[in-house]
Amino acid sequence: MLLDCLESGFGLPRAEGQRLIALGCVYHELQRVCRDTPVQAGEYVRVHMDPKRFAVAHISWRETLIHENDDFLVVNKPRGIPVHATVDNGHENLVHQLREALGADLYVTQRLDTGAGGLIVLAKTRDFQRRFNRLLAERAVTKRYRALVTTAPPTGPHIHYMAPAERSPKTLSRDPHPNWLRCALTVTCVTPLVLVPTGTSAYDVEIDLETGRTHQIRVQLAALGSPIIGDRMYGSSTAYELDAGPEAGFALACCAIAWSSNGDWSFALDPAWKTPDLR
Repeated sequence: MLLDCLESGFGLPRAEGQRLIALGCVYHELQRVCRDTPVQAGEYVRVHMDPKRFAVAHISWRETLIHENDDFLVVNKPRGIPVHATVDNGHENLVHQLREALGADLYVTQRLDTGAGGLIVLAKTRDFQRRFNRLLAERAVTKRYRALVTTAPPTGPHIHYMAPAERSPKTLSRDPHPNWLRCALTVTCVTPLVLVPTGTSAYDVEIDLETGRTHQIRVQLAALGSPIIGDRMYGSSTAYELDAGPEAGFALACCAIAWSSNGDWSFALDPAWKTPDLR
């Protein structure tokens, strides 16, 4: 059995093997397994012994629901939680936790970075997933984001080009290059804030997103000299800290989403930024 294999071949105590299987850290013949299973000599077993963990236990997942119908959910994704399974952790993510909480199948239609929060649409049927993905491909879904920065970016449209690389951080250029991906957004509003108790100046930036590239808002704001607070990958020198200590994530949220398909749908929320303490 797989647990015997983990104990004899990997030196894992039985309880630890059970924990890693339950967390979705173990693969048999390239498939993630969720229970003890028979294995044969010569078969492939992979174990992620030190998986990255995400704080899902304290979240009331039903309270993250903004809207639910027979076709889809609209959810306020908490910061610091991935949308879907990671390679070394199959359970501590938005989709799995909502499946468990609601007892329903759910399908990914779009993504938000683990460190970001805000509105995200999850399909309850394969048909809606296909329809919504088609709308996204046709740029028929309107999305607005808000971010906190310490240096105000210029308002108006901004276009960059992203190198087509799998790894992060992403690389941008203002000039087009062959096969590079066009990145377009518009900074619609920049509101100055004074953050207490430090009195530090910051800015609440509203962004309309035209294209949806990986890390696009993060890397474009950084290219404009305005990295998002807490986003150390793209040059932020400050942590996004709350009253109780550092928050898992950075100050970026999807605050509005709208589309037309079997009706007109529009959802919005206020990120309600908790007062950061920039240190």
